[in-house]
Formats: sequence, C-alpha cells, structure tokens
Amino acid sequence: MIKLDVLKYKKLVFLFSVLFIVAGIVVFIVAGGFNKGIDFGSGYSETFQVAPLGFTVSYTGRRGATLSVSDNTLVLQFRDAEGVEEHKFPVSEYPLSGDIASALSALGLDVDVSNTGLETQNLVTGFGYPSTLSSTPHRVNFSTLGVDVTIEDVRDAVDSIDGAKVQTVGEKNKAQFQVRIVLGGDEGQEEAEKRVDNALSQYFGEENVVVLQSNFVGPKFSSALLKSSLLAVLIAFVLILLYISIRFRLSYALSSIIALIHDVLMMLSFVVILRLEVSGTTIAAVLTIIGYSLNNTIVIFDRVRENIKNNKGADVYEMVSLSVRQSFTRTAITTLTTLFAIVPLSIFGSGEIKLFAINLIWGLVIGAYSSSFIAPSLVMFFHKFFPIDKIKEKKEEEEYSLVD
Repeated sequence: MIKLDVLKYKKLVFLFSVLFIVAGIVVFIVAGGFNKGIDFGSGYSETFQVAPLGFTVSYTGRRGATLSVSDNTLVLQFRDAEGVEEHKFPVSEYPLSGDIASALSALGLDVDVSNTGLETQNLVTGFGYPSTLSSTPHRVNFSTLGVDVTIEDVRDAVDSIDGAKVQTVGEKNKAQFQVRIVLGGDEGQEEAEKRVDNALSQYFGEENVVVLQSNFVGPKFSSALLKSSLLAVLIAFVLILLYISIRFRLSYALSSIIALIHDVLMMLSFVVILRLEVSGTTIAAVLTIIGYSLNNTIVIFDRVRENIKNNKGADVYEMVSLSVRQSFTRTAITTLTTLFAIVPLSIFGSGEIKLFAINLIWGLVIGAYSSSFIAPSLVMFFHKFFPIDKIKEKKEEEEYSLVD
C-alpha cells in the first residue's frame, strides 16, 4: 500500500485546480467563447471527394431512364408503359470507364467521354445516385490513387470562407474530406451549400468534386440542442446528489457534487485552452467522465465509511487518508487500463472519434485526480459541519460496500 497522505497536499491541489480553471475563464473571455461546432453553433458540413470525371451521360428519349449503382455495378433502367428494361455493367465485364461509356452510348444515351482509362471498381457514389437521366448531363466520377490532393489543398480552396474547418475522412489515398462552416446571419442551407461548392469548384474544377454527404443545423435547432444538453448534465447532478445523500450522508453528497462540478470545469477549461471543438461529442465525454469519477469517488467514500465503522473512536483524518491509500492502486490500474484503450483512438482516429478520445483522456486523468485528492479534502471540510462519524446509520447491518 502506498504511503501517501493526500490531505497534506490539499492546498496545493486546490491551487492547481483554481489556477487552471481561471486560465480557462481568461481564454474563454479573450477568445470570445467556445469553439462551437455546428451542433451548437448552427452551421453546414459537407463531405466530398475529389475524383476525376470519367464521362457524362444525358438522355432525351421518350422512356424514363434511371442510373444507379449497386455493389460497384452500374445499373441502367428504362421505364415505360410496357415495363422495366434493365442493363447491368459489372466490373468483370466492363473494367474501365471507356468500356461502360461505349456500352451506354450503344443503348442510345448521349455520352461525353473525358477519361477512358479509369477503373470501374473505383466508381464514386454520392448524392447523384440513383439519378433520373435527362438532357442535363449526369457526371460519372472514378476515384484513383493518382489524385494528389492534401488537406492543405482543401484549406487553400476554402480559405475565402471565414471559420471554415477541414478534416480528412475515409481512406487517406481517396481524397475524401469534410468542410464545416458556421452560418452567417440569416444564411440558410442553400446559401451555405453554394458558398462551399463554389469555393471547391473554383479550386479543383466542378467536374472533379463529388458531394458524398451534407448536414445542416439551423440556429433554432442548435439552441434547443444546447439547452437539452445542459439540462441532461443538470439532471445528472441532481440525481447524484439524491442518491449519495440516501446512500451515505450529506457530507459525502456535497463533496461528490462539488468534485463533479470541479471535473466539468476542468474539462471545459481544457477544451477552451486547446480550442477544441464543442459539440455533442463533448457533452458525451463530460457525462462519461461524470460517471467514471463518481464511481471512483463512491468506492473511496465507501472505504472511508467502512474504516470509520471498524475503527470506532479513531481520528477521522487518519481514516480518510487511509481509505484513499487503500484505493489508490485500484484507481491507478483502472485509469491506466482505460487509457490504454483510449490513447490509440486519439492517435489513429479521426473526426468525432478522435475528439471524443482526446476529451476522455483528460477527463480520466482529472477524474482520478479529483476522486483521490479533491473529494477527500472536501469531506474533511464538511465533516466540521456534518460529522461523518457521530450520526448512526439506520441499518448498519444491511450496509453494503463496493468491491475494491
């Protein structure tokens, strides 16, 4: 058992926490608030791929014509009063873009070929499929390892859009990216989409940009989502206060709640100082850390109660310090084991997963720190007003403790 008197360092740990939280507040004021994602800030995100154009297809016949993709197989359907006529172009029979272009042309479609040597297995699908063919040309693009597009290129492309954020998605060699922008004024989805598409088209060429997915969050929805998230955290705090008040005593409950508020403030300060994006993922990380930290705190408090019960008349200071030392190894092993699983996600992950992992790493460290140093010190403080060793519990014979 580690011989560490955590209560001896209470002034030092409280000073560190206060300074860190104050630093977060200063950065918050100077930077003008959180770096809000589109979840809470209202905005538009678009996932796209830069892929060479193989050919364009148009159709002016009397029948309805639809082009779709299934398992890397291009499917053409003609519909009229007599039924459906279907033509499939599998990779095995049409390995190159030129092969498919010739076959479509032979069926009466107007085909304008740009590149005949692109592999059919790399056919790109997006918002364009299934597509009802008309006199307006439909673009058919193919991804290729020859496309040398970096994230810096995309950032240069959207440099004219204030606050635009870019990240890589999917396989790195397929030139797939996501652009996220915050809306300006009363800007709607169409205006935001046009701004992004125009910037990308001017840089990469309109024919080479394929939109894979887009998301739009309006101001009203983002505001409602923020209120719901804050309400979820508040409800969690209230339920925790009630549970610990019943399960233990008021001193433990107050200490737990203040320690959890400390964890949340430390987490938000970390996010503000590093200018990490605040989104639904951040709220998920906060709620996860609340549960983790609370569980560890309850284990320690349960050990405190057990030691006080088994050592009647002993000094409360010594019992609290002893309980933390007895639980320290468990806390360290639990934290390190979880970090072993989370750290790789923060290194090799991307997007929301990477952001969640980074938040969780800090939260795990702070959760272990607060449950081992902050919460015990708070118990000693509230013990002066609500003694934890003088009031008998109603059913001591039925009390149970968490397994260490």
